[in-house]
Amino acid sequence: MGSIIFILTLVLCLVVWDIQSKLMRYFNRKKYGEFWNDFFRTMSNSSKRLAEFYAGINFIHESAIPLETLPDKFILISNHQSLADIPILVSVFPKHDLKFSAKKELKYWIPSVSVGLRHGNHAFVTRRGSFRSTKRSFDRVLALPGPHITPVLFPEGTRSRDGELGKFHEAGARFLIGNSDLPVVSVAIDGGYKIRTFNDFLFIRGLQYRTKVLKVFPNVKGKNDISELLNTIKHDIQIQINDWRKQ
Repeated sequence: MGSIIFILTLVLCLVVWDIQSKLMRYFNRKKYGEFWNDFFRTMSNSSKRLAEFYAGINFIHESAIPLETLPDKFILISNHQSLADIPILVSVFPKHDLKFSAKKELKYWIPSVSVGLRHGNHAFVTRRGSFRSTKRSFDRVLALPGPHITPVLFPEGTRSRDGELGKFHEAGARFLIGNSDLPVVSVAIDGGYKIRTFNDFLFIRGLQYRTKVLKVFPNVKGKNDISELLNTIKHDIQIQINDWRKQ
């Protein structure tokens, strides 16, 4: 029953938040960008609390390093299992303004989420055809002003349907890392692959949805060095996921 209440409440909240954001944009366009960043964080935290209370999901956040020692700005690289990874990561890094790389199909039609991605200055990735539009989108994110802008990249390019770590595609990482001086922070995620549709919330009470901040890496340059960095991050994430699943 709690899961049904969660689904209905979340859908209602997404619709209401979508209307609120559009009204704010209509009546106060000048402050809309600033408003949306705070609003997106509020939506993410509220969605997480609803999932904890009604759906019985147990969110476990860990870190191998003190979060207060993280750089002001960095590139965050993580594996990807669910659309829910987005609000979860926002809640893990409350002091950073995360800018996600989302597939272009999410740009419209999802209440609140699509509006947030468009007007929150997030990047949109084209998975087929030319990489040119993706580069322009990444350039806009790297050029954003602000002390805590943090681009987020899911190198797998899509959500893992079975929880297995997929191939890390290097093009996006090579561009973001190679065209900035930002350090790189790696994060492991597990549990989200069990949430593929709203119906899955009916059967996941007690699910452990885990995240762990693993390491901070200095920025590197050159195709080979970036490739080696990605291989190291993927290896570390795989080890962490294996450790969790042995528990």
